[in-house]
Amino acid sequence: MDVITRLAALLIAILLAIDAFSGERTQTLRVDRHVRVSRWHREDDYRLQFVGARVDSCAVGWPAFNALADGDEVTLDTSPVFKSCDAIRRGGEVVAEAHLRRWLVLLPILALLAAAFGWIQFERRADEGARGWWFG
Repeated sequence: MDVITRLAALLIAILLAIDAFSGERTQTLRVDRHVRVSRWHREDDYRLQFVGARVDSCAVGWPAFNALADGDEVTLDTSPVFKSCDAIRRGGEVVAEAHLRRWLVLLPILALLAAAFGWIQFERRADEGARGWWFG
C-alpha cells in the first residue's frame, strides 16, 4: 500500500480510538419529538429528536422510544469526535445505552493499525496477476 493510504488508515484508527475511549460529553436537554420509520423488509427504526443538542437525534429501541414522552428532560451522553449517542438517562434511570459500542470499534481500530504498519498488505501477486490480502 502506498504511504498516503497507510497514513489515512493510521489517522482513522487514531480518531476511532479517541472517539471510543475518551470521556463522554454530557448534556441535559428535552425530547423534541419521536420519529418512527416503518420498513417493509426489516424492523422499524425508532429515533428521538432533541433541540439544541450536539446531535439532532438518536436511534433507540422500542422500549426507550416508548418510555420517553415529548418534553421529557433527559441526560444525553455523546462521544466526543463522531457524536454518537452512548446513553440516554432520565433522572437516575438509564433509558437507552450502547453497551458494546466501545469494544466493537476495537476490531476496526486493530485492522486499520495493522494496515497502517504494513502487517496487512494489499498488493498484486506476481504469479496470478490478481489482488489478494496477506499478512506480512
